[in-house]
Amino acid sequence: MQEYMNKIQNTILFKGFGSQEVQQALSCLQGTIRDFAKKEVIFEQDELLDSAGIILYGNVLLCKENVSGNRFIFSELKSGEILGETALRLEREPSGYEAVSGSECRILFIRINNIVRPGQVTCHLRGRIIENMMALLLENNRAVYQKLDLVSHKSLRERVLHYLNLQAQKNNSARFEIPFSRTDLADYLTVDRSALSRELQRMVQDGLIRFSRNQFELLEMDAQVQQG
Repeated sequence: MQEYMNKIQNTILFKGFGSQEVQQALSCLQGTIRDFAKKEVIFEQDELLDSAGIILYGNVLLCKENVSGNRFIFSELKSGEILGETALRLEREPSGYEAVSGSECRILFIRINNIVRPGQVTCHLRGRIIENMMALLLENNRAVYQKLDLVSHKSLRERVLHYLNLQAQKNNSARFEIPFSRTDLADYLTVDRSALSRELQRMVQDGLIRFSRNQFELLEMDAQVQQG
């Protein structure tokens, strides 16, 4: 676990902790590491969670089913981010969503009974972890609002451009790799896969983007701002 200590220390949950304090907290929280193959279910949406997970490498897709039974992706988490935040609730409830590994990944699961459950023996770092948990919940809310902003764009091109611009900002470059397959990207944008493929080709013809598989390049930022 030592090789991942810097990544764990830089997560929201342990913000402001020294390396020795992180080790003490992980011992208190009974951290365990698990590996997952690509497309493996990490937990299901009706599962009761008692642990939150820190992604040590790889990426994780958070999915739900709509009333018609169709799957859609509402968030993608990358290395250093946290999933399973429903384990923070005092009352155990279903997760409400399915977590699937988008690639081979390794996750550190931490049991949080000693932090949030009353009547348990508590860790002396409890107060600081709880403060960071509040920051984590606020960050998760920000991600939800970001997805709502995405699906508020009515045309397919607007959604694609909005998503690609967000990825360019995250990577601080007009050239970047997205974490989704074409099917997963369609699920994330809540659009038809065939329609998405046609629109991407039109955007190439219109000089807005270049792409090869998951590698994308934005070509005309001004045009994208006007259309987004």
